[in-house]
Amino acid sequence: MATNERKMRRRLSLDVPPIMSSDETSLRLLVFGSSSLVQIALTHAVLGPGIFNRDDVHISATKKSSGVVQEKNVTMVNTPNLKENGFPDKILHKELRRAVCFSCPGPHAVLFILDPFHVTNDVLDIWKQVTHHFGESILKHMLVVLYHEKDLSISLDDEVKKNRTFRELAEKCGQNYIFFNEEKNRTESSQIQALFAKVDEMVLEHGVYSNLEYKEAEKMIKTEERFLRKSREKEIRQKFKELEDEHSGEALASEKTKYEESVSVECRERAELVVADKFGFTVRIVDYAAAIGKGAFAGAFLGFAVGYDGMAIGAVIGAGIGGILGGAINAVWRFMVKSFSEVHQRTV
Repeated sequence: MATNERKMRRRLSLDVPPIMSSDETSLRLLVFGSSSLVQIALTHAVLGPGIFNRDDVHISATKKSSGVVQEKNVTMVNTPNLKENGFPDKILHKELRRAVCFSCPGPHAVLFILDPFHVTNDVLDIWKQVTHHFGESILKHMLVVLYHEKDLSISLDDEVKKNRTFRELAEKCGQNYIFFNEEKNRTESSQIQALFAKVDEMVLEHGVYSNLEYKEAEKMIKTEERFLRKSREKEIRQKFKELEDEHSGEALASEKTKYEESVSVECRERAELVVADKFGFTVRIVDYAAAIGKGAFAGAFLGFAVGYDGMAIGAVIGAGIGGILGGAINAVWRFMVKSFSEVHQRTV
C-alpha cells in the first residue's frame, strides 16, 4: 500500500508547474543538513525518488522540488550543503538569495537534517552560518530532523542526548527535533505524518518564518509576476477562445481553471528565478534593523529635553548612527528622509 502511494505521488520541478492551492494545504520547507547525503535521503523519503539523480553526490546549488504528499502541496528547497562546499561569499550569497526566492513568502519550517550517529562539532559551524545570514529569529522555526535508515532496538533519543553538540543545538532550537526512520517510513509512511504534524505544531505557535529579505523578495516577485502575466495576455485570450470552441458548461469552467492555475504557477516560478538573479541579499539585515531601532531609542531619549520634536529629530540621528555602525546605510537614508519630512510637517 505504501509502495503504491509512493508511486502515485506527483513530483514536480521548476519546469513542470504544480497545481496551485491554498496555504492551508501547502507546505514550504527550507532544507539544510550536515551532509548532502542526508538532505537527499530525506527529500527522496518525502517526495519520492527521482528528485536527485545518482550523480548528485554533493548539493552545490539551491534546488527547489515539489510534489503532492498526503493531500499537501509540498515544496522542499534544498540549500547547497554548507559543510561540503567552501563557497566564496559572493557565491554563497547568490545561492542563499535563490533559497529565499524559492521559498517565498516564507518557509513553514527550516529543516536541519542530521545523521544521529555523526553529530560532530562542525555541525555548529553550519548552524552559525545559517543564523548569520538569516538572523537569530530563524531558530524558532528550525526543526532538527535526525534521519536514519534502519529501525534499531536501541533508544536513539537516549543515545543522542549524550552528545554535547546535539544538546546545544536542540537547546538553541527550543527542543524542536524529531527522528525520521526511513525503514519504518517505507512500510507505513508514519514518519512523514509525524514530520508534517510537528511542522504544523510549530507553525501554530510561531507562524510562517519571514524577515525583511523575504518581504522584499516577495514584493519583487509579485511585481515580476504581474509583468509576466501581462506579457501573456494575448496568449491567454487565444487559449480561452480555443477552450470555448472545445468545451461548454462545467467542463469549460474546469478547463479554464486548470489553465489559469498553470499560467499562474509558470509566472510565479519564472518570477522567482528572475528576482533571484537580481535580488540584493543584504547580509544580516535583521541585525541592521535592530541597530537602527536601538540608535533611534537612544537618540529619542537624548532629545527628550527639548520636547516632542527634539525626540523625533534625536531618534532620526540616533537611528543614523546605529544603522551606519550596523552597515545599513541605504535603510538609514530612507528612514532619515521620511522622519525629517514628518518632523517638518509638524513644525510648519
